[in-house]
Amino acid sequence: MNPNHAPSPRDRADDLQLDACLHELAGVGPDASLSARILTAHRFARPARTPSLAAMGQQSQWLFAAALVIGLGVVTGVAWTRGADQRAVAAVPQDPQPVPTPTPTPPPAVPDAKPAPRPKTWVTWIADYSDNCLVAIDENDKEVRRIDEVFGAWDVELVANGNLLVTEFSVSRVQELDARGQQVWVFEGLKNPYDADRLANGNTLIADTFAGRVIEVNKKGEVVWSFDKDIRPFDADRLANGNTLICDVLKDRVLEIDAKGKMVWEALDCPNAHDADRLENGNTLITLRNKGQVLEIDPKGIIVWELKGLSSPSDADRLPNGNTLVAENTCVREFDKDHKVVWKKAMTWAVEVNRYYPAVK
Repeated sequence: MNPNHAPSPRDRADDLQLDACLHELAGVGPDASLSARILTAHRFARPARTPSLAAMGQQSQWLFAAALVIGLGVVTGVAWTRGADQRAVAAVPQDPQPVPTPTPTPPPAVPDAKPAPRPKTWVTWIADYSDNCLVAIDENDKEVRRIDEVFGAWDVELVANGNLLVTEFSVSRVQELDARGQQVWVFEGLKNPYDADRLANGNTLIADTFAGRVIEVNKKGEVVWSFDKDIRPFDADRLANGNTLICDVLKDRVLEIDAKGKMVWEALDCPNAHDADRLENGNTLITLRNKGQVLEIDPKGIIVWELKGLSSPSDADRLPNGNTLVAENTCVREFDKDHKVVWKKAMTWAVEVNRYYPAVK
């Protein structure tokens, strides 16, 4: 590429996506030059602003791991493999010591019940990893807010006070930004996190991905709970019953653990699971990026609904109207129950999407 010419969005997306796929497979931090290349690509698009970047892993370890992965041939088409044959998803291990029965879940919704009406106004927040930005889109497809220079934007959540909780993979931090984009809280000392959620008690749940742990930290930045038993978490959600749902790519599974770290439910054969949400009907919505699929499984692991042929999806949410919102490479799409696309927003590489509705008075 000619250094005097700006790289295209597609070039940046391909470059950064390859980095992400390689480090995910190798199980180490990304190339040490990733942060520098993000800044270089970023400067082509807008005035430079030099942030303070954390060290990005050990380059020698990365090169060895990446070479090993490539040599074994497991990287071929990782980010772009789509439509792979469906494999059964097991709910519990098939061995003499079965996993305990799942904890009680809310009763299934009445099959003939109509979905709740969607409010007339909503805002959709999208994290674009390639463009290092967060974008808010309203129901009229108008961009109502944009935050740039979010380095390695991987997660964005609107919290109760109206601020944004932002996970920056490339600089290994989670920060809270106010309406002006000013930092009002930050937690660092992480290793390339993928996800963070603000809990009802005011604490923050973080999937500290390449540190191999899920942690809960309070407002003072103190770790008050953690789980680090042989996992590489891409996503973590605190459930209504107090348990924690985790996407573990180390063992290709989604697991639910109680407050003491005891596993109470598990879904196996979930390769590269990037997101998992427990639905109101007790089922679990799982996003499988490498397979280009979103699956809804019941507590026994039976697939009851699915989307196929997606473009490297990283996140999926079930909306109040029953549709499913998916963040993909090149776009965000909303699908109805019959798999029809009813809304679409072009992006470079969307890795997280959340839709928020006004409070019903």
